[in-house]
Amino acid sequence: MRFILLIMIGLALNAQAMPTAKNNENYVGSERCAQCHVAETKQWEQSHHAKSMLPPSADSILGDFNNKDVTFKGITTRFTQNEQGYYINTQNAEKKQQTYKVEFTFGYTPLQQYLIDIGDGKLQAFDIAWDSRSQKEGGQRWFKLLPNEDTSTESPFHWTRQVQNWNSRCAECHSTNLNKGYDPVYRRYNTTFSEVNVACESCHGGGSKHLNRVTSGQYKKGTDTGFDSALKQTRQFVFEDGKSIAAPKGETTEAQINACGGCHSRRQVIGDISPANNYHDQYSLRLLIDPLYHADGQIQDEVFVLGSFMQSKMYKAGVTCTNCHNAHTGAVKAQDNSLCTQCHLPSTYDVEQHAHHKQGSEGAQCVNCHMPATTYMEVDDRRDHSFSIPTPQHSEKLDTPNACNRCHKAQSSEWSAKTIESWGKETNDNFGRINAKARNGDVLALRSMAAFIDDERHSDIRRATLLSLTSGVPSRLSAETIQKQLSSDSELVRRAAVEASGFIPLQHRWVLLKPLVKDPSATVRYAVANQLAGYAQHVEGEDYTALSALFREYEQQLFLSQDMPGGQASIAVYALAQGDAEGALNALNKALDIEPDFAPALLNLADLYRSMGDEVKAKEALDRGIKAAPDSGALQHSYGLYWVRQKKMQESLAYLKAATEQDDQTARYFYVYAVGLENTGNLKEAILTLQKANDKWPSQYELLFTLVMYLEQDGRANESLQYLSKLSAIAPNDPEVKRRIAEMRREK
Repeated sequence: MRFILLIMIGLALNAQAMPTAKNNENYVGSERCAQCHVAETKQWEQSHHAKSMLPPSADSILGDFNNKDVTFKGITTRFTQNEQGYYINTQNAEKKQQTYKVEFTFGYTPLQQYLIDIGDGKLQAFDIAWDSRSQKEGGQRWFKLLPNEDTSTESPFHWTRQVQNWNSRCAECHSTNLNKGYDPVYRRYNTTFSEVNVACESCHGGGSKHLNRVTSGQYKKGTDTGFDSALKQTRQFVFEDGKSIAAPKGETTEAQINACGGCHSRRQVIGDISPANNYHDQYSLRLLIDPLYHADGQIQDEVFVLGSFMQSKMYKAGVTCTNCHNAHTGAVKAQDNSLCTQCHLPSTYDVEQHAHHKQGSEGAQCVNCHMPATTYMEVDDRRDHSFSIPTPQHSEKLDTPNACNRCHKAQSSEWSAKTIESWGKETNDNFGRINAKARNGDVLALRSMAAFIDDERHSDIRRATLLSLTSGVPSRLSAETIQKQLSSDSELVRRAAVEASGFIPLQHRWVLLKPLVKDPSATVRYAVANQLAGYAQHVEGEDYTALSALFREYEQQLFLSQDMPGGQASIAVYALAQGDAEGALNALNKALDIEPDFAPALLNLADLYRSMGDEVKAKEALDRGIKAAPDSGALQHSYGLYWVRQKKMQESLAYLKAATEQDDQTARYFYVYAVGLENTGNLKEAILTLQKANDKWPSQYELLFTLVMYLEQDGRANESLQYLSKLSAIAPNDPEVKRRIAEMRREK
């Protein structure tokens, strides 16, 4: 029976069956909605949603297509128009000039892009965009997106490549009722939508039942509307006597998070997209990881809104989207502090004594301190929604920005910290300090991590983030913390506990995760399947049946991303866990068909060939990877290890060193490089390498103990006391550490 299951899984992975197409019969269209909802429609027509994507016309096109030539990085592009449409003449993937017709506008303000059809149903977002801001703001010009990246035809960032593909990366959030229509055999699309832009039914769901209720006289406001979800706020905020912050009244609802969150978050699709479905059944939300977020939770990469908002006290109190935003225009309800004084008493908060800036000034605007903006896509300022208190005292140590120095650029973060201190302001937010240590695998931070995770007063997403990082400091306390949080009421926390369990031996992991095989949340089941992949062959009866059902669901979840190289890489990992090396090889090659320079697939391909004993093909994959992504520390490290296996240590050192110089450097890369240096007689350089690593990753047993041994070899044992002291704190019962400390004390 188990053998049959493995065969079936292999067939499914190779067949790559397409997801079932969406049902369009439930959608009636915004024109039909407008017949009854006139006021709401007029508001929506002015929104970014209504203009998210449109056919090109004199009304929708904002850019200058009047025979306008622009040159970026030596390539000239011409924008023209005639009675038949709007055209872009630019360099294609073969480095030849080609004229393309604009198929759709994409976005509206502060910038507008244009979609180009390159064949096989693929629409690409052209990477020269129109700055639709006013001239006074620096707009009304063509500008290059990703100006600091290599966007040549050889680069993954060229506009014809997968990174700029609309179908796989953008479409589901810019149109209504989208079906990607991906054909995995021929790698082409037949993408459809019921409406080109984000219309009424994107948020409310299909309207046919609602329309039937109304036309048949069965409609009952608030009870039997015909919609599967109600987006109206159910919690209000009321000022009580003597209180400066409004108190929540009524039930909370996640309805708006379910409807809005998917397109306003960094996530992976894992289920049917519908505003009526729980967010965590539709998506797997990215946690507050590097480099998406700064260590203190501030937005860093383009993560949109939900991940930061879920950190806030406001979210925990039940505040939702339409407390601040008009549901149909999308705009905030007010441009001044009255937006915030809906819930924060003006006499306490909208005064100079609180803001410490002159009333009416930029510094006195609540959002400038508590929602600092970060610029994305060169011109798009987006505000952080964690509503945090500025912490300039963290900036230098944690390398984080702060709201104060965004304005006071000439001053230091130390100046800002002292200024806030002089106001008598304090923040007890210690998440940043703990998270920074957790990111570095600091064993001595584990107790602080566990205490933070256990404290339910903190936001679920912060607790989940720290919990996910306990896997980097495996210990008894880590395992106990994971086990406890597997029964958390929060889907995010349970999911993080599952994800952190990877260091626990598989047979023990199964015992821990078995109760979650049928967890009510899809995001948790997705994580469980990932952690138990390959274990079905070890169980029987009901356990076997339950795991088989879980894996079938997991395969469908994986297939939702099969048109992306990362999706195929995940399918390869799953296939390998099932013992299907051929299926893994097939998926990795599909990933490279989609994006030939996808570094993770090349790295995994090299590892797979190495495990199969084919060092020639492993080297070929690494050669491709190094050429495509020379700034990948993982690839440089892997290539260094290849030369180690060939017993060519000098050749290996150049790559091992390069791995320690990249942005994705790890403590392990430094350790291996130091061992390589010592093996080739460069003991002093090895010591310096380990000391450098220890500065960045303190409390790493392997680094510290090796450093102590190398200092002893170099006749400098007297310099090792500080490292032995740290080792004693990490592993107080380690006999070798205790012996060395005792010897040093005797010598003194």
